[in-house]
This record gives sequence, C-alpha cells and structure tokens, in this order.
Amino acid sequence: MMKKISFAAFAFAIAMLVAAPVALATTISEVQAMITNLKAKTASVVITGRQADKDRAGLTDKLNEAALKVDQAKFCDAIAKLNDFKTRVNALITAGKINQDPALGTTGTELLADADATIAAINELQVQSTGTACTF
Repeated sequence: MMKKISFAAFAFAIAMLVAAPVALATTISEVQAMITNLKAKTASVVITGRQADKDRAGLTDKLNEAALKVDQAKFCDAIAKLNDFKTRVNALITAGKINQDPALGTTGTELLADADATIAAINELQVQSTGTACTF
C-alpha cells in the first residue's frame, strides 16, 4: 500500500512540474495585447517640442514594427524594435520633451517599464520556441 501512495505522489509531482510551465506560458496574443497597450500609452503621453508629432509617429512606427515581427515569430527582431523604441524614449526623457510627472498622465519612465515587460514576454516566447533567449 505504501508503494502505491508514494508512486501516486511521485507521479502527481512530476505531472505538476511538466504542467506548470505550460500554465505560465506567454502567448503571442498576450504579447500583442501588451504592444497594443503600449501604443495607446504612446498616443496619450505628452510630448513637447516642434518635432512632437514626428517623435510620436516614430515611436508608434517602432511599436508597429515590433508587432509585425511578433506575428512573424521573429522574436529577437521584435525585441530589437522595442529596444529602438526605448532608446528614443530615453532620448526624449534626456531632452525633457516627454512627460515625467505621473500626475499629468503617462510618463516616459512608464513607457520604458512597459517596454521592458513586453521584451521579457517576447523573450519568453523565444525560449518557448527555440530553447534560448535573445542576446544583444
């Protein structure tokens, strides 16, 4: 009787270990929702200066390109586009051209944090599909 119980417990533990990563797996749909949310925040963040419209369009273009790369399962390319997005947001922060006051709405820092979360999710997709993360 004892062997049956311990075998059952062992089998259950193994089943849980195998099932756990599947339950936590990120999907393309979830990543696309994250990118869509980031686009909405980018559309609403206050950007100042003569080139504000051009800056916002450039940021949105990078997010559109990242979304396309995710759809094509080119996950490392998608991360590269999001890193380009982050570089531009950082430049706007440094220049004082993007909102940094949470009381006024979305901030540049918030965009960076959301981009980092999206990159982590895309890297999870990369690991699921190839077994290795993207490196830059």
